[in-house]
Amino acid sequence: MDNIIISGVRIYFPRPGEGLPTPSTDIRTFAIKNTIDTRCCLLAFQNGQWRVLSLPEYQNTGAAIMAAVKQGQTQWQ
Repeated sequence: MDNIIISGVRIYFPRPGEGLPTPSTDIRTFAIKNTIDTRCCLLAFQNGQWRVLSLPEYQNTGAAIMAAVKQGQTQWQ
């Protein structure tokens, strides 16, 4: 599973059929899952579990990454 840390936010990119890890809580953590087309869902790790933040509304991973960074900056403070 690939992941990046950008602007203090960790973002996982799971492959199809791959489960998400249980990350540490020292950094805001998100995951971007692709759907059957090019759209993506954004998930966040909150209170010990993964939660869906958006349905497949992002047309590409770049837009989902920017949303995760913005969410991470506002929620982490």
